Amino acid sequence: MRSIYSRLLPLLVLAACGRGEPMNAALSRNDALTTTNGVSLNGVSLNGVSLNGVSLNGVSLNGVSLNGVSLNGVSLNGSQLVGVTSNGQGAAVSGSQLTGASMSGLLSDGSTLPMRIDAVSRGSGSNADVWFYDVSYRSDDAWLPLCGEDANGDPIAAVALAGTWDYSEGTSTGGSWTPSTTSFTFGCRLTALAKCVEMGYKPWASKDGTSLRKYHQACTRLIRADYCGDGTPWTVNGRKIDLYDGIGVQQMTKPFWLFEAEWTDDSAACVTTQRVVDLQNLLGTVSPCILSRVSLTCGFSSHFERGTLLMNRYQSPGISLF
Repeated sequence: MRSIYSRLLPLLVLAACGRGEPMNAALSRNDALTTTNGVSLNGVSLNGVSLNGVSLNGVSLNGVSLNGVSLNGVSLNGSQLVGVTSNGQGAAVSGSQLTGASMSGLLSDGSTLPMRIDAVSRGSGSNADVWFYDVSYRSDDAWLPLCGEDANGDPIAAVALAGTWDYSEGTSTGGSWTPSTTSFTFGCRLTALAKCVEMGYKPWASKDGTSLRKYHQACTRLIRADYCGDGTPWTVNGRKIDLYDGIGVQQMTKPFWLFEAEWTDDSAACVTTQRVVDLQNLLGTVSPCILSRVSLTCGFSSHFERGTLLMNRYQSPGISLF
């Protein structure tokens, strides 16, 4: 039997002191992020799906069926799955019409995993274009929630995102995104992939003509404090940060907090000395990779004009400062 463990993190927090371990606390589906500015919470997990050490490397857009009828040309329109029935009618199906649809997950050991959409819902307000899927997978004779359950025992939903991510740590490709026309990823809510979407960094969208694809990827690096861009998290679940960008999706709200780092879609562009001191005090040592990114000018707003996508500040341990 394959049992699944959800590594859930509370909203968006990054920063803070040192590297932490994934947290398995039960969370409520009502704890989802909004795109309003303010303090966010970070965490360690990129996606939150682990099947006895075998990772779910994507879900096939081919072979999707609904009530025994195959769906042709299944694709993603933003985060919405869309297909066409092959029963001669050629009717388009999407949204809640896909409840009960079955598909196959692609596992890292080369095997497949039967999966099913149990419910479909839609976000509200600024996230009205985000679709959420309650997904289960087949384990022996039972269907289990792919993303685990919240504190109320309800399944935690996922966002469908084009392409796949590398979940490895300490590798040259760790945390990276790979585009695909045949596979997509179910990103569990309250983990980095989905949280960055709900914060406004929707990889399929744009802001005033600027694509948000790289901003979403930079956000996933930031949330996990993946300074070196190798998939290794250096954060602690539940730490508070203030994240902002130069295009107006998120704005700085805690100017008196300590500045931590600048971010691109690959890694941290630079890290402050104070952040390194915090890591040193907690861990007793700091990775040479992180040390190589220390810069006395880290945090200058002008850096948004030369490649930096995101910046963040963090609350000094034990000090509130508003």
